Amino acid sequence: MRDDLSTIPRWARALALSGVALALSVFAWWPVLKALPNTQAGDGPPYHKTLEAARISIVRYKEFPHWNPYECGGLPLWDNPQAPLGAPLVWPMFVVGTTTMMAWWYVIHSALGFGCMWLFARRELSLSRAAAFVASAAWAFAGFHQQHYSGGHFTFVPFLYFPLGILLWRRAVDDMRFAVGLGVLVAWMMYEGGVYPIPHLAVILAVETLLRVRPKNAGAIVRAGAVVVAVGITLGASRFLPVFEQLKSHTRPIGPETDALQWETFKSMFLARTHDRFVAGQGYVWPEYGAYLGPIVLALAFLGILLAGVEHVWLMVLLAFSVALMFGHAGKYAPWAFLKAHVFPFKEMRVPSRFRCEVTMFLAVFAGLGVDRIVFRLRALRPRFELLDAVRTTVVCVALIGVGDVISVGLNVFEGSFTSAPEQTVAVSPRLYIAADTVPMIDQPRQNLSRLLCWDEWGFGSGAPLWLDDVPQAKSSGATVANVRRTPNTFTFDVAASAPARVLLNGTYDKGWRSNVGVTHEENKQLVLDVPAGTHHVVVRYLPRTFRVGAAITIVSLLSVIGYFIYRARRGYAERRNVVS
Repeated sequence: MRDDLSTIPRWARALALSGVALALSVFAWWPVLKALPNTQAGDGPPYHKTLEAARISIVRYKEFPHWNPYECGGLPLWDNPQAPLGAPLVWPMFVVGTTTMMAWWYVIHSALGFGCMWLFARRELSLSRAAAFVASAAWAFAGFHQQHYSGGHFTFVPFLYFPLGILLWRRAVDDMRFAVGLGVLVAWMMYEGGVYPIPHLAVILAVETLLRVRPKNAGAIVRAGAVVVAVGITLGASRFLPVFEQLKSHTRPIGPETDALQWETFKSMFLARTHDRFVAGQGYVWPEYGAYLGPIVLALAFLGILLAGVEHVWLMVLLAFSVALMFGHAGKYAPWAFLKAHVFPFKEMRVPSRFRCEVTMFLAVFAGLGVDRIVFRLRALRPRFELLDAVRTTVVCVALIGVGDVISVGLNVFEGSFTSAPEQTVAVSPRLYIAADTVPMIDQPRQNLSRLLCWDEWGFGSGAPLWLDDVPQAKSSGATVANVRRTPNTFTFDVAASAPARVLLNGTYDKGWRSNVGVTHEENKQLVLDVPAGTHHVVVRYLPRTFRVGAAITIVSLLSVIGYFIYRARRGYAERRNVVS
């Protein structure tokens, strides 16, 4: 029997739900919060350095963070596909520091994931609050998220929004506000660096669409889809356009991808509380397969499939399709094999086992359905069953134990997450140059020193013949170069040439580099400038060619979206007043 909270204002219920989600997330991530000011291990340092490069660019140099000069001798920053620099939840780093922001990034996103599943479970499936809680907690703190976030996959957090994305899309056909909302969500994911989550979500929504498209609703679906794409692309244009330019210019350096999920791995990935890092027969390490849900949540999910699968066939199909994708190159006609061979951007992606994220999501949904349907079936069989409330309480308690089991595994996983040394106090170089790698990479932007070593896979200029030490950052054998000054985005200098000459700049080349004098080129991956004869004051600047256009489109789109929702809110208010009068 459901409790009636309809008399409580909606804002109060939303506030209470937010408090519960945040409190649960703080508890689940407590080992990380307790470990501060330690910094994240694994893949955390590259993201830490990326964020620090942006912060230093803005705070110290008053420049927009277009270029990261501190890694690989230089690489794109804002237009790096996985850079999360436009995410509003990153901006607190200017107040609390990068390390603290990174820890709370995971806490807040886990709470948001809880809320996204809660909305889906309550609005789309009409689950009871207890069942919705089970589904939401199982999803937000599932093994997939534990493994990836503890390992430093900072920009994988948009996967947590998937339940909301499905809810918005299913409502978009009947109400254009939801189509606009999904477009906003896509843009938000892009600003969080979600180049992996966005294609994953697109595939799931495409299959969901095929399951319900009919001649009578095809037009409405096409219109809704057009709105989603238009809003998503235009609102995210300041990121989408520069990133598209990068993807057009560069091919991601990954080798052949042939990983297929073995049955032994499949049997353990949702049940193994711990596992050796290396997995027999697989191409990747355990964090790419671990997806712990535990025996209780899995049992509830299977009960949900048995008791509600026929009622929600579309969920069953999406679950089965996600499992097929998760199995990777399991056969010639495997879905992942097709995507990998023929569909952009999957052609430049890897690790099909990451589709276990979607599998986890649907299993969490069916676990919630299992909690409700057990009681529903008992009520249908024996309407006057006196112990019905006791059975329901027992089922909910067992489900909560299962959720606690999932969180407990996460607590152990997160113990090893933020174990690297805190940020060091460093001496700040008055000039930006490339130096020997003598301090941890996360401290180098504050130190104002670059390095040639390269961790970021978007460092396509790695290996350029650059030079070390605090010497002029521009030189030429055919001209006189003086008054050289370097910032993250610029090289500024004076040049006097009796004939056309080439100036070597101590940074890597990318298409976004341009100059007020002469023409920029690439020479062995190095940035060089061909200048005409004469005396010139030169400013070479990195500015992606599509950024300004993208930023203008984003501003117009943002104002349009705000105006649209204000218009709909005022129209709704007027309609309610007319009904009352």
